[in-house]
Order: sequence, then C-alpha cells, then structure tokens
Amino acid sequence: MMDVRTIKVGTHLKLQESVIAEVIENMGDGEWLQVRCLKSPARPDEVGTVELCHAQDIFKVLNQ
Repeated sequence: MMDVRTIKVGTHLKLQESVIAEVIENMGDGEWLQVRCLKSPARPDEVGTVELCHAQDIFKVLNQ
C-alpha cells in the first residue's frame, strides 16, 4: 500500500475503473485523501463529486 503523506493538494490520480481524481485535501495519516472526480468513464454522473480515497485505491500518481 502506498503511503500518501507526501501527495500534495492539486495532484491528479488514476483510480479504479480509469477514474481520474484531483486531491483536494490530504488527511496526513498516510492512508486517506479527499478527492474530486474529474473523469469517470463508467459513471459520468460522478464527475465533480467529492469523496474519500484510500491509498489502496490509487493505481498511479499522474502529476505532483
């Protein structure tokens, strides 16, 4: 599992199902980030929603 403590606000992540999300808050605990959905091919209605993301759900850090 990735330690997400160093991931900064504004970073884009690739998550499950090719979802692209932007970090809007890092909880600082090494496991949880608050993200905004930017792209969701399987569920386009989720674009713009904000949710918590666990470190194990991150496939790739796209920029930092």
